[in-house]
Amino acid sequence: MEQRLGVSLPTDYRRFLLEVNGGNPAEDVRLAQLSAGRPDVNWLLSVDQENLSRDLESSAEWSRRLLPHADLLLIGFADIGMVLLVHAGPHRGEVWLQDTGDSDMYIEPDDPDALWHDRRDMEKLADSFEEFMSGLVQLSKSA
Repeated sequence: MEQRLGVSLPTDYRRFLLEVNGGNPAEDVRLAQLSAGRPDVNWLLSVDQENLSRDLESSAEWSRRLLPHADLLLIGFADIGMVLLVHAGPHRGEVWLQDTGDSDMYIEPDDPDALWHDRRDMEKLADSFEEFMSGLVQLSKSA
């Protein structure tokens, strides 16, 4: 898959795919790192998934059209946006969230002054995939 995508995955994410291969997190699992909203993580993409909207390789082509100059790989979805993994460059291994729910936050991708990591619709979640996973928390249900 890495050869077909033309990327080299960070070791912790490659290990996750080999052992778990994405999927749906437990109910009420949220991103602990976010201060406002703390959205649910709806699902993490898988390799060779029959449902193409949940397939890592199919989604990679789609995400390249959204951010064509970035070294980002779409790896999952949260309530308010897309979970992205940086696969190359100085931010390699980091996990980011692109907030696709608030159009007022969006900066046009062809703005020469807006690097992907400086855009208002982008928020860094973790320095690594392992840190991202350890930051997920299951919230207790209210009585």
